[in-house]
Amino acid sequence: MKVFDKEKYAEDFIQGILFSNRLSFFRKYEEDKPANRGDKYEGVVGWHQPDQIQLEINGRIITDLAGPVMLQMNWHDHLNVFCIYAAHSGDFYEVSEDTVAAFMEQIAIPKDCLKLGKYAVIVTSVTKFIERVKTAVTSNGYGLNAGLVEYYDPDNFNGSFSEIESIFRKRNEFKHQKEYRFAFDTGVAGDEPLMLDIGDISDIAMKCKVSDINRQLEIKLLKGKSE
Repeated sequence: MKVFDKEKYAEDFIQGILFSNRLSFFRKYEEDKPANRGDKYEGVVGWHQPDQIQLEINGRIITDLAGPVMLQMNWHDHLNVFCIYAAHSGDFYEVSEDTVAAFMEQIAIPKDCLKLGKYAVIVTSVTKFIERVKTAVTSNGYGLNAGLVEYYDPDNFNGSFSEIESIFRKRNEFKHQKEYRFAFDTGVAGDEPLMLDIGDISDIAMKCKVSDINRQLEIKLLKGKSE
């Protein structure tokens, strides 16, 4: 599912246009609502707690650090990223009458996601959508990495991520977004967004209002079966 603040953007998406900002856009984006779009900690390759690292500058050891030490790669700024909400079953391997309420809560759209916009486009065939993205990427000669974003606790995590892994790691204050991310490498540096055309997706997508999704969400258990 992709959420938009303007209906036109939702319609553009259904026509197959993936508006993909640079990672630098999200690093620099400032907003009033926390854990929404902007995140200056995007693409962190190293996150080290102050009591777990020692800094030395010109032979002088720096102590009493005020907070975690963060490392980022400048080349990540030039990646174009396209993000969608990916409702998934989480730790549920089966659903029964006893667990259906908790499962509903797992796949329902969190209230915090309403901050992202009023309009949503639900992709009904994720497999076909990803195939069309890959086809467009190949025809344009771009690089692509894609996958679910994993979330870490910035107060306790201490360690490093690979340069590719870091594109798909965010602090846990964003975990309500359950993000699936496409990272495009056009090979061109700059600040300009990418308008990737994957072709019309109206056959595998439907537009609705975000506020209607949870109200219309329904799970039916087959009689005699757990899921």
